[in-house]
Amino acid sequence: MSIYDLPDAEVRVELGEPVPFAGKKRRELLIAAALGAPFGTRDPVDLALLSAASRKEDLRHYEQLGFTPLKPQLPRSIARIRRVDTGEEWLLARGELETILYLCHSDQATRYRAELQAEMKMLHGFRALGVAQGGTGPDGSESWSFLGYIPLRASRKKGRRSEEPGEFRHVPVWDWQLRSMHWLAVLLIILMAGTGLLMGSGRVVAGLAGDSLYISYLRLTHFVAAWLFLCTAIIRVAGLFLASNKFQRWDALFPVRARDLRNLLQVAKNYLFCRFDRGPHYIGHNPLQQVAYTAIYGVGMAALVTGFALYALYAPDHWLFHYLIWIGNLVGVQYLRLAHLLIMWVFLAFIPIHVYLSIRADTVEREGAISSIISGGRWCRKGTAFEDG
Repeated sequence: MSIYDLPDAEVRVELGEPVPFAGKKRRELLIAAALGAPFGTRDPVDLALLSAASRKEDLRHYEQLGFTPLKPQLPRSIARIRRVDTGEEWLLARGELETILYLCHSDQATRYRAELQAEMKMLHGFRALGVAQGGTGPDGSESWSFLGYIPLRASRKKGRRSEEPGEFRHVPVWDWQLRSMHWLAVLLIILMAGTGLLMGSGRVVAGLAGDSLYISYLRLTHFVAAWLFLCTAIIRVAGLFLASNKFQRWDALFPVRARDLRNLLQVAKNYLFCRFDRGPHYIGHNPLQQVAYTAIYGVGMAALVTGFALYALYAPDHWLFHYLIWIGNLVGVQYLRLAHLLIMWVFLAFIPIHVYLSIRADTVEREGAISSIISGGRWCRKGTAFEDG
C-alpha cells in the first residue's frame, strides 16, 4: 500500500495493491488507471495514481487524444490514449466497479469475484476504482475488457497543532453538579456490585476471615451505597426539568424529535462501522446515546426497586419498605434475588461498552467527548452544523 500526502491538497490518498483480472499484471493495471486521468487534472486521487505509475514507466510515451468525463447518471469516464512511438490507440474507462463490469459485459464468475473482493476491501474503508480497456471496430462498435480495479482510500490530513485552536470553539455542556453525580454514580455502582457479589458468593476478603460481623459490614456498605445512589437519581431527575443547560434537560435525553429518530439508525451504523461517512453531529447526546442512557436509567430504577424490595423482607414495618413487600410476594424471593443479580450484570456489561463508545467517539470525532465529563465542555469545530447546536 502506498500513501500520498499531496502538498496542495487537504486529503491523504492511500492506494491499495492493484487487483488485476484477465491475466494482466499489477503494473499494467496501475499504468492504465493513471493514463485514464484527464489531462491537467488536480484531483488528489488522479495525482496519486499518476505519481505511482510514473515510478513504473515513463508516461511521456503516451498521449491523451480525448476525454469524456463521468456524469452523475453514468459514473465512468473514457479516455482515448495513443502510444507515441508506435501510434497504437486504445480506449481506457475508469469508474465505479459495477459500472465498469457492466460496460465490459463481464461473466457472472468475474463479476462475483470482483465485487466480493471489493466488498472485503470496503470493510477497511477502501473504494474500488474499476479500469477497463477497449477498442473500436471497423463498424464503430466498441469492445471492452475488464482489467481489474485499484483500491483507494482518502482521508483528511490532520492540521498542524498551532492551527487547531482557531478551528474550534469551546461549548459548555455539563455543569459541575452533573459531572459530580456521574462520577459518584460510577463509584457507587462498582461498590454495590462488589459488595453484592461478595454477599451472594460467600467469599471472604483477605484479612477479614473469622470476623463475625463480616456480612454485616458488607450489607451496611451495600445499603449506604444504595441510598446514596437513590439520592443521585433524585438529583438527576430534578435536573431534567431544572437544569439551565439545554443539553441536560429531559428533551435532550429522549429522542422525541422526528429528526433524532431519523438519525438514530444512521448513528448506529456509524458506531458499527457499517458506513464510513461522517454521521450527524451532536454537541450533547446523539440519538443512540439518548436511547442507551434512558435505558440505563430505567435499569438503575429497577435495581433500586428490587433491592429495596429485598430489604423489605428484613424490615416489613418500615414506613417506605412495607409498600414494596408485595413484589416479593408476587414473584417469590428467589426470583427477586435473581432479577437483582441480572440487573447488576447489565450494569457491569454497560460500563465497558460505554467506555469503548466514548473512546471511539473521541478518536473519530476529535471533539473532546471524554474530557467533557471532566472539564464540562467540548471543543467543537467551527463551521460544523450540529443537530442540537
